[in-house]
Amino acid sequence: MYRIVDIETDIRNVVEKYRLGHLLKAKIAVVYNSSSRSKAVARIWGLGKIFQIAYGLEPAYVIELLPAFTTLTCREKVRAIAHELAHIPSTGNGTTRPHNTAFWRDYKTYSALFKCSDFPSLQRGKA
Repeated sequence: MYRIVDIETDIRNVVEKYRLGHLLKAKIAVVYNSSSRSKAVARIWGLGKIFQIAYGLEPAYVIELLPAFTTLTCREKVRAIAHELAHIPSTGNGTTRPHNTAFWRDYKTYSALFKCSDFPSLQRGKA
């Protein structure tokens, strides 16, 4: 498993470009897990309140990219990232949002906004 800083940078740039306020405040890391056998292409993990309190940490999120992610087209990769970002609630408190109305609203917004050109790291085939 390793961090993909280029995609993290692209996400920060996209969030700033489209002024996605609550995501500006969120700490988001991206990792690639080559050993996963899951059929999913990506997952998001939130740092729960209990760990934040126990270790004095701020809320944070990790987007885990899985082997199936590498087989997607650039547009499909962007949609997968949009999907994972839609799981981050406006509170940005470390919890993740289920597939509810707010999730689908944000997912549709992000999918429409984000373009392959917004993610240069995906165009180079790094992930």
